[in-house]
Amino acid sequence: MLKVEEEKFSRPMDLPILIGEQCKYVPVIAAFRYMASDNIDNWLVSDGKPRSDRDLAVEVLLEVRGLPGVDGAAQGRHYSVLEVLEFGRAAALVVSTFLAELPRSETLPRAEPERFRSRSSQRYRPGLR
Repeated sequence: MLKVEEEKFSRPMDLPILIGEQCKYVPVIAAFRYMASDNIDNWLVSDGKPRSDRDLAVEVLLEVRGLPGVDGAAQGRHYSVLEVLEFGRAAALVVSTFLAELPRSETLPRAEPERFRSRSSQRYRPGLR
């Protein structure tokens, strides 16, 4: 039986990773599992309770690789997903990057900026000075 490859997308980001005894921000390529936009709300809140960033990140982060060397010949180091997510801020960065970069279907309407402006910000439109 052939294994169907899971849909995924990758994005560069800087993640805090323990190197030796120090936590350093390391430039990596993170591979994420694709999720349909219709499923996001149910994924974020399960049984009426919000889920932790770590729980969410474990479900969508598939792989973390360091960037290749400058010459392009050396492969980047592979980092364990669970090791990377030991830091709470790493999990928060993974979830926020996933939500921001998740490819959206073209059929969903985009938010109209004017609709979401507060009344106070409308006072400062260029034409009203």
